[in-house]
Amino acid sequence: MKIEIKKEVFRKFNQKLRVAFILVEGIDNKTKLKESKHLLQEAENLTHLTFHKRTIKNHDLISPWEVAKAGFGKKARHYHTSVERLLKKILKRKSVAGKDVVTNLVRYLAVKHIIPLGVDDYDRIKGGLTFSLAKGRERIGKLSRVKRGDLIYRDEKNILGTKLDFWKSKKTVLNKNSNSALIHIEALPPITNKELNELVKEVKDLISSFCGGKVKSFVLSERKNAIKV
Repeated sequence: MKIEIKKEVFRKFNQKLRVAFILVEGIDNKTKLKESKHLLQEAENLTHLTFHKRTIKNHDLISPWEVAKAGFGKKARHYHTSVERLLKKILKRKSVAGKDVVTNLVRYLAVKHIIPLGVDDYDRIKGGLTFSLAKGRERIGKLSRVKRGDLIYRDEKNILGTKLDFWKSKKTVLNKNSNSALIHIEALPPITNKELNELVKEVKDLISSFCGGKVKSFVLSERKNAIKV
């Protein structure tokens, strides 16, 4: 499988954008479900103590997505991310726990580190995976269209996510019987390469501890924007 981030993505958002990928195969995605929910609950409790719904987008790790499009002048707008969606749901006193282990671990890490993480069932991705900007003609579902310029990622047949998983397709959502997962982490400054590498290691260690399986990782950037897995 080829995974590619189109050059236009870096030109629009930030030349220092990096996307880390963690591929895990041969996992047990159900045995430690209770433990994964407990871990996520701890992060939810901390969120209630730390955040207010009016202050979320001003957090120093979310605000870079506010200025990522500053080059567009008055047209620049806040770029909502998947972690922002999670935080808002938690602050409404709603649990964000899923029905499988990896999903809960990914959400735990996203909330803990305030950074967008996404995950797909690797076995259900058709062909290659491409991150690009929407042309404005793409559809998600039967009634909705993606806005021109939105960051999307897709396989050969379908759009799998928009706005860093702010919308997520059900076609590659994990379930308890999933045997593999492809996790992606989008990072902008002030997150350094060292911090991103440390987070990747934490993801790998946590997944291995809860789910077993084989784990490998790689990072794409403007310099190296594609890889064959």
